[in-house]
Amino acid sequence: MKKHSAVIAALVAAGISCVAPAHGRAETFQIGFVPKVIGIPYFSAMQQGFLKGGRTFDAKIVYQGPTTSSVAAQAQIVQSLINRKLDAVAVAANSPTALQAQATHARERGVAFASTDSQVDGEAVSLRVMQATDEAIAHTLVDQLAAQIEGGGQIAFVSGGPTATNLNLWISLMKSYLAARYPKLELVSVQYAGEDISKATEITSQILSAYPGLKGIIGVNTTATPGAAQAVLQAGLSGKVAVTGIDDPNTIRAYVLNGTVKSAVLWNPIDLGYLTVWGLTQLLQHKTLQPQNAVPGLGTIAYDATTKTLLLGQPMIFTKENISLDF
Repeated sequence: MKKHSAVIAALVAAGISCVAPAHGRAETFQIGFVPKVIGIPYFSAMQQGFLKGGRTFDAKIVYQGPTTSSVAAQAQIVQSLINRKLDAVAVAANSPTALQAQATHARERGVAFASTDSQVDGEAVSLRVMQATDEAIAHTLVDQLAAQIEGGGQIAFVSGGPTATNLNLWISLMKSYLAARYPKLELVSVQYAGEDISKATEITSQILSAYPGLKGIIGVNTTATPGAAQAVLQAGLSGKVAVTGIDDPNTIRAYVLNGTVKSAVLWNPIDLGYLTVWGLTQLLQHKTLQPQNAVPGLGTIAYDATTKTLLLGQPMIFTKENISLDF
């Protein structure tokens, strides 16, 4: 026991937030994953990655999430998994602050707490897993839209949940980047549709009616982009109103092939889930994360000890040339 305590103390002194397994080292670790919402392709792909990581790194994955992008419902599920004393719980947060209490409670109960895809603030978070830098995502989205609009004009953003950590940060960074790099593009509307494609279609239709001269739309999450594309298609504006945004190739493929969407931006959500499991199992085994880490199946992955963040890599851009990718 003294040796075990000494190891943990040494890791804490080195700046590694490492939480011991709730039950000691069992045959397999138990890791919970709580997405923003269940039932959409993006988080189903992340679930695949978690399951792949579980098979590779000896972990049992418990997948539970809210049926809507509800902050309260997500917090309740996270708390229930902590109460079960799993070894670790990872969450794609619907709010950067609403889960801070759960992170603190997890630490008190000896449960490693991670945020992945969309982050949680606070020192109690053991690990954060980022798909790409926020700046890279925001700048890539704006660049993709700007490349399709000659001479400037009015544009709009359609986002997901209004409190989502990552989405709101990307919106803020896109606004700054627009002002600095593309002053002729005028952002006239930012709307929120939750994690609901139909709602995104409805909201985009309203934006198109309110701004008949609109030149482009950025979907800020994987349900907003196909919803916006569908509204543009229904309005007969394909090729006239540019649409780009965050989306996976399976969901956006039809719109890319019919020309409504020229490009979409994402990363591999399966890899993101897999990396999250790898990172948590490293912490649960009291292994020190390095600035550069060799992750089986992913290659070299960077880690920032200051923010306790693993970085998957650069954004991917999907066009007709690679839209056949399957995830």
